[in-house]
Amino acid sequence: MKPQMIAVMSVLLASHLCSLVWPFTDLSDPAESWKQEQVGVTSEVPYPFEPLTVHRAQTQTDVKCWGRTYMLNAPFPVQIVSQGENLLAAPIRLVVKAGGKVTELEAQSLDITSEAQDRVEFNATMQVGPVTISVPGSIEYDGLIDIDLTVAAEQPSEIEQLSVQIPISAEVAKYYHLSTQWGKYEYGRIGELPEGGIDNAWQACWWIGDDYRGLSFVTDTWGGWTGPTEKAFNLVQREGDVLLTANIINEPTRIEGQRKYRIGLQATPGKPLPETWHGRHLGQGSVEITPEQARAVLNEEGSNVALMWNNSAKFFSYPEPKDPDAFKQAVQTYHDAGLRCVYYITLSGTGMESGVFQRNYKDWLMTRPDGKSLFGNKSHDVDLATTKVGDWASVCPASSFSDWLVWAVDRIMEDYDLDGVYIDNAGPYYCSNQDHGCNTRGARTHPYFAVRDLHKRLYAVVHGRKPETGIIWEHNSRTSNSLNLTFCDFYSDGEHFRVKSKGRPEQITRTLLDITGTGRQWGSQPCFLASALNLREEYTSWLLARLLPFGNVMFSVPKYMDFSIFNPVLRARLDFGLGKQPVTWFTPEAVPDWFQFTPQELVVGGYLAEDNRALITVSNLSDDKLALRAPTAPIAAKFGGPVVVYDATTGAKCPPLGKNLLVVVPANSFRLIRIERE
Repeated sequence: MKPQMIAVMSVLLASHLCSLVWPFTDLSDPAESWKQEQVGVTSEVPYPFEPLTVHRAQTQTDVKCWGRTYMLNAPFPVQIVSQGENLLAAPIRLVVKAGGKVTELEAQSLDITSEAQDRVEFNATMQVGPVTISVPGSIEYDGLIDIDLTVAAEQPSEIEQLSVQIPISAEVAKYYHLSTQWGKYEYGRIGELPEGGIDNAWQACWWIGDDYRGLSFVTDTWGGWTGPTEKAFNLVQREGDVLLTANIINEPTRIEGQRKYRIGLQATPGKPLPETWHGRHLGQGSVEITPEQARAVLNEEGSNVALMWNNSAKFFSYPEPKDPDAFKQAVQTYHDAGLRCVYYITLSGTGMESGVFQRNYKDWLMTRPDGKSLFGNKSHDVDLATTKVGDWASVCPASSFSDWLVWAVDRIMEDYDLDGVYIDNAGPYYCSNQDHGCNTRGARTHPYFAVRDLHKRLYAVVHGRKPETGIIWEHNSRTSNSLNLTFCDFYSDGEHFRVKSKGRPEQITRTLLDITGTGRQWGSQPCFLASALNLREEYTSWLLARLLPFGNVMFSVPKYMDFSIFNPVLRARLDFGLGKQPVTWFTPEAVPDWFQFTPQELVVGGYLAEDNRALITVSNLSDDKLALRAPTAPIAAKFGGPVVVYDATTGAKCPPLGKNLLVVVPANSFRLIRIERE
């Protein structure tokens, strides 16, 4: 036998023997195969996304993805359609002022340089006086347009203005949301903007839309912006449209060589919600679960997705269990009881004691300008000599940490038959580590595009391994960022209302719930994170009254809520059939005509099954008891005859109906009723 063959056989035998002794992957393997494997990088378009299609016409190129059409021209799209509605009132413009002359660039031809089912690339070049502006970019199957707006001059030249102007259709522009991690965040209504609109310092992420769709505008750094601290953005309501202006350069600026500004545009939602998503309920899991307890979680509590928290991991946010055999048995126990099981990770931190961190931390670190870890549990200094179990540091998704993390998630899904991951601290937080390309032109980077790419790879892994049951669940408080949420199945909002974050109950507004409470604008299921420490047990009814009409339920964490109120709600939803059969869903802004209720101070939302049964939440957000009255005639007409009404949480039958359905709702509480054909 040849020496090479003997060597190969030895490796295979050693691998086989190792697998017999230790069937679980060592995520700190010094061989570091993750550096070569690039797990999750694929040109395949996963379900329910759809391949891109391109249609060329004389004046523009139309690119279609799921639910949306982008009508491309240079420098930006001339129209974007989402869910059948035009998002733009006019083409997006690039306004350039040079030598006192203002030039508005719009609707110029571009070249398609590459075309595939998952990605289309394009480019265009325009001349404005002595300045050349080019827009190399791409659009991918999730609907993200990624553009490197490049400003260049052969000789030093001066320009006074460089602005992107996005005129949103007045019919679509109902709400706005702006956010930057660890910065300003705001959920607002366009109709409440002051005259002249609002001016803002640089913000990474903007979204403008209605109850069903919208448009995101994203940049990842203020590096190269001449006025990032004042009037970098303006949002104003005008006659016929709402104008968002990004003032990248707003004072005389010398251009030498070239400057690049990375810009993302994405119409939302990015994908459809599955038909049976309303029946998915999130809860806490445990490695010490017994079969009886697991069955009780589903049958008595009503949760059917279990989160395995980071206390079961070998190191913080390191997806390798301390006790692999016990962990695998726990996952199997949940599966046997009918629950799915996901594991805790973060995209922005990991344990310092692991070998893989110690070998790669200089590249991985998410740093402050002084080079120290942005955050961690002990100090900002990374001192490997004094590191102990439990220490962790911040890491940046723009580094090769992403390669390791996706590889690690792929391995744990294989080793333990997990159904996916829960993502904490998704960010993007800021980073100043130049070793992996952050800190653009001396300004910190919020790596929105790198974090989106990491989500895309995780989605490919999780849904590649579990096409029917895979779950990516993200904690997203403060920011509804479509670049992330498009590749999520769940998101948990709400932690920023806790006491230590200066949260107050009155911050949980109707506007917040309209934007982030339904999931329709993002294509991901909402679930309120009830760790708001000032919303403890006494607030369970108060909070459910605000969430349930929007189809939103809380993440089941026992120490934060009164389960005697919450569990019957989850059981009523599952008993109604949510998760098992398609339903028609309505929320407070679109209550159907057959349910004509008074008084209007009440908030109503619900579900209608195909066999003419309804599950309806009636919420009273006032401080006084109110009684709902709804004429029974249109209800009977909808259901094809007389109906009977039950309290869905108790099963008690309501008194016989007269001309009106009558439901008394206590102050700051709710009633969940079930209507059926008599």
